[in-house]
Amino acid sequence: MKKTQNKSIETSEASAMLYMQHSKVLVVYTEKSDREVWASFKAGDEAAFNYIYRKHVADLYNYGMQVCQRDDMVRDCLQKMFIDLRKNQSRLGDVQRIKGYLFTVFHRELFKQIKKENKHSKVLTSFGSAENDFLVETSHESKLIMQEFASETKAEITKALNQLSPRQRQAIVMLYQEELSYQEIAEIMDFNEVKTARTLVYRAMEKLKEIFEVSRV
Repeated sequence: MKKTQNKSIETSEASAMLYMQHSKVLVVYTEKSDREVWASFKAGDEAAFNYIYRKHVADLYNYGMQVCQRDDMVRDCLQKMFIDLRKNQSRLGDVQRIKGYLFTVFHRELFKQIKKENKHSKVLTSFGSAENDFLVETSHESKLIMQEFASETKAEITKALNQLSPRQRQAIVMLYQEELSYQEIAEIMDFNEVKTARTLVYRAMEKLKEIFEVSRV
């Protein structure tokens, strides 16, 4: 009985030590710039890789679920992306902002998988239909949206966002919910110019204003 208790205590102590070590690692990397963290990751620092994964995987997963609402596909694409990153880490280029880079890679990986499944399934008949299934489920609204539509409820905002075009919804989610830059949005959505992303967001905001004004009549 004592041996079992001792083993249990030792296991708990080991877990506590690992947790403390991990917490220290998080603190260390939180104080570093994205460029420094990425450089450490490229140099083979496993702690840097773990930090990148833990910091961004939840946001990537939430975005993926809004795109296709397929838990298995989103998880598979995330797993493949991070495995590929680790496998090719020494050959990767420099990155100024890790979140934007990960969203770009994940977005392309996810839509490549959706497009691949379209060829073998009648559920999604085209790449365009996959985009049309991009319905926003607001987990948290940005400060700007909340200031702009302070009188609206979360449900009303979600309903209004889902009346936008697929690309407008994507741009709004990436800018205001995921806090990506216009440059990053342009790269993710394959725009040749940043101003195209700005115009898309501007038109989306104008459309939202119209929707709310109509709903109040």
